[in-house]
Amino acid sequence: MSKYKINILDESHIFEERENGITHSPYKTEIEFLSAVKKGSRTDVKNLINDIEKNGINIGKMSADDIRQMQYWAVAVFTLMTRAAIEGGLDETTAYNYSDNCIMTIDKFTKTDEIVSFIIQSSIKLTDMVAESRENSVYPQPIRKCLHYINTNLHEKLDISTLASECGLSDDYLSFLFKKNLGVNLSKYIRSQRLQASKEMLKGNYTISDIAYYLGFCSESYFISCFKKEFGKTPKKFRNQL
Repeated sequence: MSKYKINILDESHIFEERENGITHSPYKTEIEFLSAVKKGSRTDVKNLINDIEKNGINIGKMSADDIRQMQYWAVAVFTLMTRAAIEGGLDETTAYNYSDNCIMTIDKFTKTDEIVSFIIQSSIKLTDMVAESRENSVYPQPIRKCLHYINTNLHEKLDISTLASECGLSDDYLSFLFKKNLGVNLSKYIRSQRLQASKEMLKGNYTISDIAYYLGFCSESYFISCFKKEFGKTPKKFRNQL
């Protein structure tokens, strides 16, 4: 039995459901939730999730198979959340890649509760990504351009000269400006972003060696060492705990 209150509306019983006051969850709730994602408000998103967990949610029937039903619903949820995140200022490529990876992960689940729990966790993370993106908007234009270039080219060679050229600054001044605004040097930031990206890739079918190569680590062993230092566990252990 699911720990979540999910009611699947069946069109063949539409009149009985209406008589019992059972209808689709209010459109107002959906708008409030998407608005919270768009604002990057973790507090509002968590409060709305708590309300949904408490009161339950009504979903239209999309499949006779229970798991496929929830997977279809999850795809719809991620589609709407991704649009809200982009409207909130999250980079399009980042938003779409995150959504695609989430949908691929959902495809592996075999239990309703797994899908719902993952949607909840992912919606909070996506909201945090929007909030971080909004915080980045206060940075000077060259730094915003630098951050955008890094986050959309993590698989490419990223060195100070390339980034400085993209931003129209000298190598030394970009290094100074980046550290001044973000409190961390460029190389450490790039490594951190690549490690975050690797966590998403580990949810897919990529080998650890392929991930290390794709994200520009000099070797698989160096990638494993950096990952463990950043997250306190090896990539293999992280994957096994998914």
